[in-house]
Amino acid sequence: MKRSPFSSPFLMTNKIISTGFSSLGAGFLFQILQACLNTDFLNIWLQLNLIQLQIALLAINAATLGVILTKIRDLIEKSQAGRGFFQSTKKQILLSLKEQISLICLAILLLTVWSSPVAKEYIPYIDLTFGSLVSGVFIYSLKILYDTVKSVIVIVDYDPAPPKD
Repeated sequence: MKRSPFSSPFLMTNKIISTGFSSLGAGFLFQILQACLNTDFLNIWLQLNLIQLQIALLAINAATLGVILTKIRDLIEKSQAGRGFFQSTKKQILLSLKEQISLICLAILLLTVWSSPVAKEYIPYIDLTFGSLVSGVFIYSLKILYDTVKSVIVIVDYDPAPPKD
């Protein structure tokens, strides 16, 4: 069966790619701003705190998603809908957790290479390059948290009853 470019896996991949590039672009702009202000505060702060911050964001996200899943289960039971009703939502939840774990692994890799004397010898503009990449990872993590918060608001505001005239 041939998949349409408008089907779910293609849309998810496009969303991940666009979020990645927009986060990377924002990370680059932060590096340019940092250079204009003649400071390296953000780079130092991210080098010291990024992994712990991402793990904390993952924990917050996982706890929040647990609340969301509980609310979804209540909605399914109240509306007598089948288990497949929120299947797409469950896939998005799993994807968000996979993204966050991947970002943590990527951050560890980037920070390791960035601090390497060998890399500093061979990679031109290493602070700009890795500062942009690491800032992009941080921004992507914040976007995942933002999406989770948006989903909480949607679930809390959900009213299964049709609007009354």
